[in-house]
Amino acid sequence: MDWKRLVSGTLFFFILFLSVGSSSPPDDMEQLIDAFRRAGGRSETAVLHHGNRTRNPLPREEVGDLARRLSRELGLKPARRTESRHGHRWTATGKWGRNLTVRLNVINDRADLRKNRPYISVSLTGRGHPDRKWSHLRNRLEKVLAANGISPQIQFSIQGSGPMAGSNPEEAVRRVLKRLNAREIEGMRTDRTTSISAFSPALRGGLETKGGTMNVQVAARMDRSGKRMILTLGTPIITIEY
Repeated sequence: MDWKRLVSGTLFFFILFLSVGSSSPPDDMEQLIDAFRRAGGRSETAVLHHGNRTRNPLPREEVGDLARRLSRELGLKPARRTESRHGHRWTATGKWGRNLTVRLNVINDRADLRKNRPYISVSLTGRGHPDRKWSHLRNRLEKVLAANGISPQIQFSIQGSGPMAGSNPEEAVRRVLKRLNAREIEGMRTDRTTSISAFSPALRGGLETKGGTMNVQVAARMDRSGKRMILTLGTPIITIEY
């Protein structure tokens, strides 16, 4: 055999092996989007949500500085402060592209204390079907949070019209859980709604509940007309009203 052909053939398979071995598995967000689509859902809204307190207590006078810095680094309008009996709140909004709205809330719920760990909430809400750029959006958000002493706690939710032909809320939820190889931990069922908290070994992390560890929530309900099913998925929990 021609040694040049042998070497080139060996090199080809070596490169192929490296490309396969180095390909990363789909992350939680990608798996949820895929399960939603394969279950017959048509996406209308997607939300990335962070909610957590700062790692360390901040002096009362520095909370406003943090709010202004976050709004600037996230590319939002200047943060506005309001006061109530619940404490001080800074709010800022903006756009990351045509169909993506960003909202920031920084809440000092113990303004009477000299130091406190303020609560930081950031929501990215998009319309239509989330595409590959959402992974980059999440990375951007995580970097800004981490750089400001905030441990990212990112939750992803997707919502839209569910399958209608020969289906009901229970069947729609079961179809999604099967796609994720998830088992039910807790559930809530009414005449029009099925909502199940479950655990999937394919997804990371989890929350401890009375029934055990959960890392995905799936809900389906029929609207009042009975002609439209609304399907919602979230990991580890749903952060959209359903």
